[in-house]
Amino acid sequence: MKKLLIVLAILAFATGAWAGKEVATPATDMAGPNRANTLFYFDDMDSGAPGWWSADLSAQPSQWHIDTYYAFDTNSWWCGQINAAWASGDGYGNSWDQRLNIPTIDLSGAGYPILTFKYRYDSEVAYDYSYVQAKSGGVYVDLNPGYDGSSGGWQDIGLYGFPLVYDNPADIRFRFLADGAWSDEDGLYDSDAGALHVDDVTIFDFYAPGTPLFFDDAETGGLCIPTVPGASGDFWHIVDRLCPAFSDPNSWWCGEDSDTTVVPPNLADALYSPVIDVSSALTCTLRFALNSQVPTVDNDYYNYRVSMDGGATFTSIGSWWGDFGICAGWSNNGLNGEDLTALLAAPRQLVFRLTHYTTDNGISGTAGGGAGIFLDDTWVEGEVEEVPVEDSSWGRVKAMYR
Repeated sequence: MKKLLIVLAILAFATGAWAGKEVATPATDMAGPNRANTLFYFDDMDSGAPGWWSADLSAQPSQWHIDTYYAFDTNSWWCGQINAAWASGDGYGNSWDQRLNIPTIDLSGAGYPILTFKYRYDSEVAYDYSYVQAKSGGVYVDLNPGYDGSSGGWQDIGLYGFPLVYDNPADIRFRFLADGAWSDEDGLYDSDAGALHVDDVTIFDFYAPGTPLFFDDAETGGLCIPTVPGASGDFWHIVDRLCPAFSDPNSWWCGEDSDTTVVPPNLADALYSPVIDVSSALTCTLRFALNSQVPTVDNDYYNYRVSMDGGATFTSIGSWWGDFGICAGWSNNGLNGEDLTALLAAPRQLVFRLTHYTTDNGISGTAGGGAGIFLDDTWVEGEVEEVPVEDSSWGRVKAMYR
């Protein structure tokens, strides 16, 4: 199961020394019996976390466009792309938030306005959804429960469609939302030309169906408007005991200083480790201390990725919801271990990336403050490849005369 409520197990570890400070470092966890692991990297975030950096990934290019690919007739609107770098060759990517807006329309003269359209979709079941939305009280609400899985080809929403009994003038849109993993981009979900196609988008008065109030068949350039959310801001920063750190006093936190009970909406905030040289590693385990105060009732979550080529490409190793923790230490969360041995490949220059995602309403109401994600002690350990040492030629000569 890809996403679970985080189950915490404090892994067995021995106490070692690092730069004169007592820290928790596993001694034999990944190695053979009684053989200590090599510590490739360690940072407790208490010295400024050199080499770490963060970025706001929320701004993204629009993926809605008119295309003949899998079109209903000649052309259709498609939220997707053809990408030769993806194993599937087409489909959609991780963390997409893509909108296709119908221009604002005045429905004052309509007795009973209806929205209809034709559509096809394919996206990861239970995690990646296509919505039809309209503004109600100035806020977009879902008209459908969210399309996921496969539509089984093109479908017609039908004559009765969606009654537009919301704000007037009306703001209506199609919206596709994907989480941080399992898509065509990472090869973990192979969609059939996902995520979403729409065509023959129509608004008409049920009492006068022969005269559409709006019609877009995508054949003459299209009338709908592709949009994407703007950048939401980077909230990763090092804090001193906002919540007690795993090893005091400092830890990274993705949160809001002005109100520690909330995290802003629509975040895609990534925290990157320095490049870690694991070129000599035979086995490799990433360990990090993490405390999450993230609701389990919404699709706010965090995602782990690693790169073995210095950050050029990343592989997802997990996406998780957290829970409502409290600002009282790391009792609800703790030390995490990820075995990366299967991912070891040249040039073996490891980068760890932790990304925090929030939805439209962000995160709010956490007890005691400290809403969001905390990251503290992070290290990489494993066995090293044994390289035999050749005798020198002079050593071999001396051995002849013993």
